[in-house]
Amino acid sequence: MDKVVIPGVAHMNFRRHIISLSAVVVLCAHAFAREVPLEDLVVGSRAAMKSGHWEKALDFNTRAVVSYGKDNPLITFGAQFGAIYYHKGVCEMKLKKWQEAIASFETCYRDFPNNGTSAERANPYQKTALLKCGEAAMGAENWELAIGQFAKFIEERDKTRDRFSHGAFYINNAVCQYKLGHIAEGNDNLEIAIHNKVDFPTPKTGIIAAFQALVVVVIEKKNEQALLDFIDKNRGELLAEPGETDTYPQVFLKLAGDACAAGMQRAALAIYQISPPSAAVAPGADSTDVIRLAGVALIHEKNGNTRGAFAAYQQIELYDPNSTNRENFIYQLIRTASLIGEADVARKYASSLAKLFPNSPHLAEIRAAGIDITENTSPTPSVRSDEHQPTVKPAVRTREMADAIALYQGRKYHEAKAAFNAIKGRHKAAGLAAFYETECLRKLGDLEGLAHARKALVKDPELGADRLRQLEIDALWEEVRTKNWDKLAQVDFPIRLPADQRAQVAYCQALALENSGNSIAALNAYNIAMTADAGASEEIARQAAFRVLRIHQADPEVRAVLSKWGTPEVQDSPGFSRLREAAGVASLFELSLGAGTPLPPEFKDFLKARTGG
Repeated sequence: MDKVVIPGVAHMNFRRHIISLSAVVVLCAHAFAREVPLEDLVVGSRAAMKSGHWEKALDFNTRAVVSYGKDNPLITFGAQFGAIYYHKGVCEMKLKKWQEAIASFETCYRDFPNNGTSAERANPYQKTALLKCGEAAMGAENWELAIGQFAKFIEERDKTRDRFSHGAFYINNAVCQYKLGHIAEGNDNLEIAIHNKVDFPTPKTGIIAAFQALVVVVIEKKNEQALLDFIDKNRGELLAEPGETDTYPQVFLKLAGDACAAGMQRAALAIYQISPPSAAVAPGADSTDVIRLAGVALIHEKNGNTRGAFAAYQQIELYDPNSTNRENFIYQLIRTASLIGEADVARKYASSLAKLFPNSPHLAEIRAAGIDITENTSPTPSVRSDEHQPTVKPAVRTREMADAIALYQGRKYHEAKAAFNAIKGRHKAAGLAAFYETECLRKLGDLEGLAHARKALVKDPELGADRLRQLEIDALWEEVRTKNWDKLAQVDFPIRLPADQRAQVAYCQALALENSGNSIAALNAYNIAMTADAGASEEIARQAAFRVLRIHQADPEVRAVLSKWGTPEVQDSPGFSRLREAAGVASLFELSLGAGTPLPPEFKDFLKARTGG
């Protein structure tokens, strides 16, 4: 993402100042009889700026300064002449002439003060020139000057007259502090901006730019915990509202990739969890879901949970068969399937790889590993071809609703439930508030409360397609509540679900498989639940991890290996790979999946199997 300077003040209100300047020009016309009238230059500048012709506007302002800015214009024209320097600086900023802009704004502030000046001859931009000078200093990457100018503006501005964007102001301060390596000071400013993003308002481009600067400085200073603390504290404000189109999902994914490359796996997972879905995928580009799943697969395998990587690659092939990197993803699916003993799956996709990519260099390795590549005639699982697009309508923009949604997105479900309950009784968004109340109940694990609330909930089309689909998925939770495992095992959603709903379906079906005695299939489904949205559905990811660890703990072969861990023969034991898998999940639980919940003591022994044998 390119460097962003967020404009902090409007600068196009010319009319009043042109009229007053014109009066002075008439009085002083005899002194400048051979020059282009100042009024014409000011009017020409105004028209050029209004139409976005910044070079032309700059020329008008420069000619005005050269022709009329000599011989003490403060005396001749009054402090209002400073407006010409101000607009000259604005033009220079638009043309990225940062140093020239700094000089113009400094002149406006320094040489044309309003000390005792009458309203007709006043410089309307004297103090706001400090703000713009700070923004120009940001463009020049002079972060200390920018911070100084911003502080001076806040100290000296006229609170009744100097209008500016508070959101942009705090964002710019945050960026400057981060650029100087001041994480705490940057966080203070960014938090003010995002917690008041509705009231200020704060531009989303600014929030993203500041968050990007935070991640960069965290990586430079190797201070992963600072980023984790910030995300945990401000998660509800960083997340896009459901249905809100965000044009910067690639930025989040790149930041997650950068954090992972720097060895900050916890930070990478945290960023993956808040990365927004893309509303559309450009031709020749992978969806954000594919990129996130590929990154999550690497993290799971790096931590020893190869089955989690397998689950992620399975989802890529099932939901995004047109991925630009499909050949490699199929190979990774074959490889991880082989490592966890899913021989049939490995053979099936080896056959697909040979058919789709007959010249793939991976085929020789697959044959050498003894995997059969003969053509498989069994149908490949697929989903309906319609791409999932976010179809949830944005929430009603009221302060009360925004606060409730922030609580919900910040994982404060008890407080959010109370807030939505209060809204639904007296607000025009009653249906939306009632929906979110059911979501809070589900996330709190209150299935009895969910069943009761669902009876009163009206399936209003105004909720949008994704929320209505969530109500269908809530029916699965009713089967979980009543332990109707046979019916639950037969449920199928033959469409591409968004990641959080995919995690729910996988978890519910994993419960049915586990309770039906199919522990291996249950392990695979639980791993889908853990990887679908990188663990953002923290209550799902946490419970899925618990279930995986309990299945391994109950496995006599796993217990046998664990009991003799550290002896030479342990790697040849039947339960060795499954013990390493359990160790990987335990490690990931501490890393991210537990969402801050300590690993239960009964699973601590798994951690000693993270390395070696």
